[in-house]
Amino acid sequence: MEHQAYLIVPVIRFYKDRHGMLAIDEEKANVVRQIYKWYLEGESVIRIKRRLEASGVKTSTGKDNWSKRAVERILTNVKYTGDVAIAYSGDPSKKMMYGNHHTGIISKEMYEAVQMEMAARSNVEKTEEGTRRKNTKYSSKKKKTAGGEAV
Repeated sequence: MEHQAYLIVPVIRFYKDRHGMLAIDEEKANVVRQIYKWYLEGESVIRIKRRLEASGVKTSTGKDNWSKRAVERILTNVKYTGDVAIAYSGDPSKKMMYGNHHTGIISKEMYEAVQMEMAARSNVEKTEEGTRRKNTKYSSKKKKTAGGEAV
């Protein structure tokens, strides 16, 4: 059976140059960099969405209102590092990674730091039994005792 490959997530902040290669739109790429920076500074996805709207930043489709999902897609899209994830149409769960496909907007280290922070903030965990909610809603923001220990 022949498999066709396609990009999993539509990407913004790039354009094709005269040679057909992905090139960075620096003005728009700064928005992506700022989103990553804000997230690593502790901003929530909702707060980032609100900051973008308050600043008058338009989405890739020219809309004034950002969806939570649009911000999450930017934060989880490996293409901003210069890598490309390709899925097969026969089985979208199977992906191939092409490293250093194009110039990245953010470093791989920043991308990995965001992925780790997202996992730490998540109230969902995957176990051998499946997916379940953690006992504490915002487990990465546990209350500290007077001695500084998490409870």
